[in-house]
Amino acid sequence: MKNFLLLLLISVCTNVYAISPNFIKTMGYESTYDKALQKAKKENKNIMMVVVQKSCPWCRKMEKQTLKKEQIDSLIKKRFIPLLVDEASKDYPKKFEAKLFPTTIFIDIKNEKQISKVLGYKNKKEFKKF
Repeated sequence: MKNFLLLLLISVCTNVYAISPNFIKTMGYESTYDKALQKAKKENKNIMMVVVQKSCPWCRKMEKQTLKKEQIDSLIKKRFIPLLVDEASKDYPKKFEAKLFPTTIFIDIKNEKQISKVLGYKNKKEFKKF
């Protein structure tokens, strides 16, 4: 019984912090760099890539309390193609380095180089500044 409860607890905790495919789908974020790049070139917008980890509570907090806010979401989509990618996935472009999570990287589509990088969780007010 103890083993079952321990397994259940681990399973629940793991799922709480997993990247939500629903977040990507409902928010209209791209989930692969290549698709985001194609879309960005088509729409002539730069990319805003948010790099997260599955077990990162600050990543989930930023998704829920910052990126989901309508005012922030509309600002992002007006100027950028948003991309949310797990740093451990095969879809994460390794040429953009992230060591702290979440990391938001702004990418120039003309040369595929980093414009700027913002480290860590940002609330709505802080996020609007950059």
